[in-house]
Amino acid sequence: MALSFGDFVLDERERSLSGPQGAIDLSARSIDMLFVFLDRPNVLVEKRELFDLLWPGVVVEENTLHVHMSALRKALGPNFVATVHGRGYRYVGPLPTRIQERVAPSARSGGNLSLYRPECIARDAETRGLIELVNQYQLVTILGPGGVGKTTLALKAAEELAGGFRDGVWVVDLASMPDGSFVESAIMQVLGIPVRTETTPLLAILDMLRPLAGLLVLDNCEHVAHAVANVVRSLQSDASMLRIVTTSQVPLGLSGEHIFRLAPFAVETTSESDRSAAEMFLIHCYEAQGETLAADELPLVRQLCIRLDGVALALKMAAARAAALGLAEVDRQLAERIGELSTGWGDTPGRHRSLAASLEWSYGLLAEGEQGALRALAVFQGSFSLDGARAVVGEHADDHLSELVRRSLITRDREDRTRYRLLETTRHFALQELAGQNEELRARSRLADHVRSRFEESLARWELIPDAVWVAAYRSDTDNLRSALEWARSSGDWVLFVGLAAASYRYWIEAQLAGEGLRFAEAAVAFSGDVAPSLRGRLLLALGELARINSQDLRAIAALTQAVEQFDADANDVLLAHALVLLGTTLNFAGRRSEAAPVFARLETLSGTLAPSKLKAWTLVSIGLWLLSGGEEVAGMAKCQAGLAMHRSCGNERGLFRSTMYLAEIVHRRQDHQGALALAEGILPSLRERGSSLELGAQLSNLACYSMALGNSEAARDAITEAWKYLPRDHGSWHWCIIQNATELAARDGRLSDAALMLGFVDHCFEGWSDGRQPTEAAQRERIEAILSAQLEPESYAAFWRRGRSLSLFEADVLAGFER
Repeated sequence: MALSFGDFVLDERERSLSGPQGAIDLSARSIDMLFVFLDRPNVLVEKRELFDLLWPGVVVEENTLHVHMSALRKALGPNFVATVHGRGYRYVGPLPTRIQERVAPSARSGGNLSLYRPECIARDAETRGLIELVNQYQLVTILGPGGVGKTTLALKAAEELAGGFRDGVWVVDLASMPDGSFVESAIMQVLGIPVRTETTPLLAILDMLRPLAGLLVLDNCEHVAHAVANVVRSLQSDASMLRIVTTSQVPLGLSGEHIFRLAPFAVETTSESDRSAAEMFLIHCYEAQGETLAADELPLVRQLCIRLDGVALALKMAAARAAALGLAEVDRQLAERIGELSTGWGDTPGRHRSLAASLEWSYGLLAEGEQGALRALAVFQGSFSLDGARAVVGEHADDHLSELVRRSLITRDREDRTRYRLLETTRHFALQELAGQNEELRARSRLADHVRSRFEESLARWELIPDAVWVAAYRSDTDNLRSALEWARSSGDWVLFVGLAAASYRYWIEAQLAGEGLRFAEAAVAFSGDVAPSLRGRLLLALGELARINSQDLRAIAALTQAVEQFDADANDVLLAHALVLLGTTLNFAGRRSEAAPVFARLETLSGTLAPSKLKAWTLVSIGLWLLSGGEEVAGMAKCQAGLAMHRSCGNERGLFRSTMYLAEIVHRRQDHQGALALAEGILPSLRERGSSLELGAQLSNLACYSMALGNSEAARDAITEAWKYLPRDHGSWHWCIIQNATELAARDGRLSDAALMLGFVDHCFEGWSDGRQPTEAAQRERIEAILSAQLEPESYAAFWRRGRSLSLFEADVLAGFER
């Protein structure tokens, strides 16, 4: 019987040690010491324990222990026994294997795949793809981040391929190798190649494998990739019938190497299944613990899969913990401290017993500069661009990013291949390291400055490219924008916070997130007293447009009036024209014509200085609406049509939608209900195809109002039925408007008590709204009032109306016929 470890064999019977150069002379006490270490690999052996085992009952000076340790290290080399200062020693070399007789691999031996039992779930497509590559090419590397399931996939593919290899499948696990000098020994040990003094380990491997038609799987190569590449390069040229599969976080970089990139399990469902691959894997692992998934727990499963990025190791650990604590508790814990996910599995490598250990393994393989880059890049939420990485990382960003991608710690974004991202599990680990290094302030400051610059640039680009292209260019940075705003606010950097709020308002509007943008702008105004007046003016412009989009006209008018004053002082005609367009349009729709008149007089003068642009299109439409409101139909419609045409030529589709909606409203106010209906119906096809849900719902709600003004209740009913599916039922003004439409329809249908109840509810809502009803909404209320007053007894009408004022939102929706 003997113990084999690396290039060495310890004969237990003869109590002798042999190495690559033959027998090694060691004292009996040093041999005893070696037996102790090999019996406890990777375990700390205290000095006191060594004295008790080697010299029981005898008092020996510590220097004697040092003498035998030095002799042992001289025989083995410096990388086998590590000193734990002040405590003792730890064996860190290759794991020892007990052998009786070395058997050379042959067609009869058939490899060692039978020692492994791969359980590969929800990876059918990946298994087929890998098998196809192995059948075509001599060398295939499965590349992916730690814990993603590379080993499992390699073993599954090897199991299915085994019948096609005459000489079997051999699996060599390199995870325990402390460095590359042990790779050849590990391969020899698995293959059973005897140590021979007359040749080198590499030549012995080549001699054994040259005639074989088999599959060699080299697992966990990332930390010894250079040494593995040296062996594989020789095998490629000398063992032509051999197929080689390696698993690694980094490519070997060899000619003829074909990469199979293994991503985490998909968290999105497919057309073939209502469960994602990640969900299927997590459910399998959970039920393997003896648990049964309840139907109402599926949302928790989906949430966990998303939170853990579909990483196999993390999902398996979550399932094990959920078997004891429940899925809901595990989800709650992970929301707070994702890196603490761990398991008590005793038959797995240490780096696979906790998520943090797995990430520490990968992180520890990086150079110092790459570690710093990974820490800094963790401040990005979601994906980031190359320019973003340069801004946050600083010097050598391109080189560090390339290496992190090569090592599978950063991946290319699936949706936009020009962008990058960290898995959320990796990001949380890197953020902890960032905080531990006291680098978070610098990294987040750099991110916020980059985001501010990016969205300041976006304001100029908005005029140059179509809306859809513009929004797509900035959508990927939505979460980074939120993060930068929240960080600037929490850190008290008010100049940065105000600058971010002012720079990002156009994006919030065009991305249909105007409510969120308004909240940031309102918060920024409170801290804008000490910023530069020109910056405060831009913030007030942002606040004004956001308030207008959110139907808060009084707030918009106040902010825009101040913005106009500032842009006058700055002599900035472009921003002044922008503010005047918004202020004039808001005053016009509010019916405040006397205040609007001087605004439009100035705007008429400025409009001639503006080049064709989205701003010029809005200027023409705004002036046209003003003229129409004053009865100048021909001139007003001509201006509006010119503005709509310019919107089209500039690719300003959202501007075209909103301008047409505004025009239809003015036409409706002028009692041309048929003309308003025609305008609304004209843009519906485009809205259904490319508009937002809010835009489509708002236009359908308006269309219902125009239809009822024409006496067409059925057309109104169809529009209302469709509109409520799109409008947010958030107790906001559009919600009240659609209920008011349903109120008029109920009155026209003869459901008088329901109509009176709903009218009381809507009146109560608008009474608490500082802007009150728009003129169109007020006119509709008069129509409802006329029907109810004519057909209900005054006392009954008043009683229903009063009762309606205390209705809940849910009750009002039910009366309106809006299913939930």
